[in-house]
Amino acid sequence: MTLVSSASFANLRFWKKLTRISNKFVNSVDRDLKLDQSQILLNRQVEEVLVSSRKLIKDFKTSQSIEVLNKGLSVFPKSIELKKSLAQIHFVRGEWSKYLSVSTDADYLMQQLAEEQKSDIAQLRFLGNDWTGPLGHISLLDAVIKLSELNLSSDEKRILLYDPRYSANSALLKLFLPKIANIKSDRKFIGLFTKKFNTIADQVPMYRLKSGIVDQWSAINIANQVWSDARRDPVITVPEAVIERGSVILKRWGLPSDAWFVIMHVREGDHRAHARAQNANIATYIPMIEEIVARGGWVIRMGSPLMTPLPAMRNVIDYAHAVERIDWMDVFLWGKAKFSIATNSGGSEAPMCFGTPVIRTNYASFGHCSFFEKSFMVPKRFKLKNEKSAMSLQQSLRTPIPWCESTVHENLEFEIIDNSEQDLVDAVVEMFSRFDANDWAMTIQQVATQNIRLSERAVGGLPISQSFLTNHQSFGST
Repeated sequence: MTLVSSASFANLRFWKKLTRISNKFVNSVDRDLKLDQSQILLNRQVEEVLVSSRKLIKDFKTSQSIEVLNKGLSVFPKSIELKKSLAQIHFVRGEWSKYLSVSTDADYLMQQLAEEQKSDIAQLRFLGNDWTGPLGHISLLDAVIKLSELNLSSDEKRILLYDPRYSANSALLKLFLPKIANIKSDRKFIGLFTKKFNTIADQVPMYRLKSGIVDQWSAINIANQVWSDARRDPVITVPEAVIERGSVILKRWGLPSDAWFVIMHVREGDHRAHARAQNANIATYIPMIEEIVARGGWVIRMGSPLMTPLPAMRNVIDYAHAVERIDWMDVFLWGKAKFSIATNSGGSEAPMCFGTPVIRTNYASFGHCSFFEKSFMVPKRFKLKNEKSAMSLQQSLRTPIPWCESTVHENLEFEIIDNSEQDLVDAVVEMFSRFDANDWAMTIQQVATQNIRLSERAVGGLPISQSFLTNHQSFGST
């Protein structure tokens, strides 16, 4: 008797589910995901180029890394992996126009190869492991679904492939599943599948719309703006069962039944230099926390248990270090908070999926920041070496600094100026004032700074905090 492994059973189930979605696709492709010797050799050679490139990036030699990838592309012009890696390095360097250009080229290459391989015959697009791992990437499904329901996405049917065991928050992922075609499978199998059919696998950084290829921030901005204009409800809501369980935990923490709370997520940690610009110091947020508590609210700090613990404070729960920390409780907090205070990370994206307003503090990459209703940002500022004062918004956007998350740029020395304690307090006061007046219209000064952003080809419509513009008048000057 022939024994069939559990992995083989799982793979059979995958193809059976995919057949139900598109029998045409399954009957037109080779199901064997194993590579032949020529493909293995090609992948090995491409990987050697990628390894050389990554080492140079690690050593802050990004210009040399670009040279290595361009040389590799001259040898392997049909390598999607090399194209994507080249685009990512341009992003790390803050070279926005080049990032967009190479990313668009990569998508056109995918279309060309898909036509050659006839893998586009069934008009399908697959969303693989990248879409369901990190919290911020799971949150991107919100825009994918909105764009589809608004009939703005390209015409292909999108299928989410996921392994819940490797998801940063499986409870959040589960809420999106009824909204999009999906197949549960093994992470390794998904990786092999999307590698073989990489010409029809959607990239996380770029979205295909009916109007063309756009970056993720523009896509999210379009989705949120059109969705808001149509006055549509959030794509997902907190399930009743989760509300009941979450309310029990709030009571255990001492919150009265009529209490309201604000959630906070401040990114910190030993991130590599090319992704550290979004970090901030939680200690500078304590006066802001005290302002919320003085108004009768509670503050629930979210995040990782590796984060710096908060000191004991009245009406403050350091949930990042609480024994109750679990994925479904995250969902409860994101969805039931009055608003969220966060730095730019997955922790700022997830609350917006539930329609929760966000103050995006210490926002460094303000070259791209997507609109979300009842929300605004408090940007970081930058000062070039040997200059006496910080750059204005316009001056900053004419450097690579606010177009990426890097603290290191070749041939450019600069200082990052985080939000002051007063900036943060004033931002939360501004949020309360807007709630009290139910007034979310941009001020004249906010419109003027948004026009500066647009004139410098920045994307997204998230306004800059009016209180920040008042405190730093030179930031909005031209």
